[in-house]
Amino acid sequence: MSFENEKLTILYGSQTGNAQDLAERIWRESKRFYFRSTVKSLDEYDVLELINEKCAVFVCSTTGQGEEPDSMKAFWKFLLKKSLPRDVLNNLRYAVFGLGDSSYVKFNFVAKRLHKRILQLGAQPLMPLGLGDDQHDLGYDAAADPWIEELWKNLLVLYPLPSSVQPLPKNYTIVPRWSVSANTTRNIIVPNTKESIYRYTRKSNDFTATVWENKRETASDHFQDVRILKLKTDGQEYKPGDLLVLRPKNLPWQIEEFKDVLSSNSVDIPPETIFKITQNDPQIHVPEILQYEVNFEQLCSEYFDLMAIPRRHTFNILAQITDSDLEKEKCLEFTTAEGQNDLYTYTNRPRRNIVEVLRDFPHATKKITKEMLFEILPPIKPREFSIASSYKTHHDEVHLSTRPKLVKERLGLCSNYLAGLQKGDEITAWIKHGSFNFPTNGDCSVLMVGPGTGVAPFRNYIFERVKEGGTSPENLVLFYGCRYENKDFLCKDEFVKLEEDKKLKVICAFSRDQENKVYVQDKIRENSNLVWEALQKKTFIFIAGNAKLMPQEVRKAFVSVCMKEGKMEENEAVRIIENMEKTGRYQTECWS
Repeated sequence: MSFENEKLTILYGSQTGNAQDLAERIWRESKRFYFRSTVKSLDEYDVLELINEKCAVFVCSTTGQGEEPDSMKAFWKFLLKKSLPRDVLNNLRYAVFGLGDSSYVKFNFVAKRLHKRILQLGAQPLMPLGLGDDQHDLGYDAAADPWIEELWKNLLVLYPLPSSVQPLPKNYTIVPRWSVSANTTRNIIVPNTKESIYRYTRKSNDFTATVWENKRETASDHFQDVRILKLKTDGQEYKPGDLLVLRPKNLPWQIEEFKDVLSSNSVDIPPETIFKITQNDPQIHVPEILQYEVNFEQLCSEYFDLMAIPRRHTFNILAQITDSDLEKEKCLEFTTAEGQNDLYTYTNRPRRNIVEVLRDFPHATKKITKEMLFEILPPIKPREFSIASSYKTHHDEVHLSTRPKLVKERLGLCSNYLAGLQKGDEITAWIKHGSFNFPTNGDCSVLMVGPGTGVAPFRNYIFERVKEGGTSPENLVLFYGCRYENKDFLCKDEFVKLEEDKKLKVICAFSRDQENKVYVQDKIRENSNLVWEALQKKTFIFIAGNAKLMPQEVRKAFVSVCMKEGKMEENEAVRIIENMEKTGRYQTECWS
């Protein structure tokens, strides 16, 4: 009888799929040490079972302004019950890893609270809390890789292997999560069908939107093709701060490139091939979308993310299946801690996608089986966009501001899918509440900072407030930034008209219209008197845009205004902004 180690329960709370990916990676690696491991989403787990667990690993993401994922809400609500005894989890050893974004003040807030609460209920931590940061060059993996290594070390101290049993090597043969059977004999026409593979799994809040207009907003000679996409709906309601969520598709040329890479390496799968996916392991469920028969063309169009940047795990798989010693050596190097800088240089820095990587490793590619396709190619994840229109003003329309990249080889999947949409095209989408909580009191003073496409949620809110009446340049202020006034000033005519009508005050920073670069944070400092007066009126401050440097620089600008106009020390000024954050009067929504 083969050896089995202790039971290990791996639970995840995931909003976009990243926490699930990491949890399943931990589950796969646990097999090296013979743990009887299970992996489940927190909304599929009976929370009462936690009392009986000996060992559990939690992986959870933080969304919005420090909120838990939807799949974690019921679990978290139960843990917060005051009636729970302080020693209810005395038998539990646990570890928590969080996925967050350090551009947000409440960085990994959910993981921190979960770690603290489980500790309060008597459980004993296996190791320090792990905090993954999406802002790192290598993403969450930069923190997850060493954390997982430490996890196994600590678990093996508690549950050592017998002397006769050795851990499986890091590059042990990975058993595919699912079994895949293929049928090419059925006489059906599929490649040109318009039926979505999601037609069987549509949710009650899904709706169909029709493209009404897809218009470029930037000048034709500007390097960025920023667009306003207008969609027609059947009166779908939404509020300021809400997001439109949709699943993009791969473009035809991307699909053809993928098929060419496969066929040139003797992997020939006819587009009409019907795939049937079933469980290989009772602990890994087949996603609902794959529980129905789908064909290869549909998978290439709607399921496989052909633009995804490969991660460490991908090269582990390629190393296993290649028959080239040179390819194996290179792939294994990318899976080591020492090889992470090389991995970043090869994949992340040039944004090299999975199809390009398969072309670079032909010996591995020719060994790809149908099952391995689902291990190597990640699924397309839903994308979220701030709604730039106002329901009260635009009624049955939803507007999005999108900014696709220009170089064909480095196209982003979603933005360019949207850029290619034509009038009359239909998309399936749903509305989700975003992280912004705008005040509903029409008399409130609101100051917004939205450079570039960060202005989208503010266009929504501004039109909503104007429609309700009572706005003025004194209580509605927008700091907007872009490169050139006449090239990439989004919605310029609308904002100019609103300012002329005394509905809004717009303060612009055009960074390239003069020799010295000027950014929104410079304009905040330049208008310190106006900003200070706004702060005295209990103004709400909202900041949206790129997550790299802007949020921190804008925050520093507000601190400097408090120091200058309030004649105070830096620590006192910092406390003012921190208190505003705690009360919801200083909110940030940023993206990479």
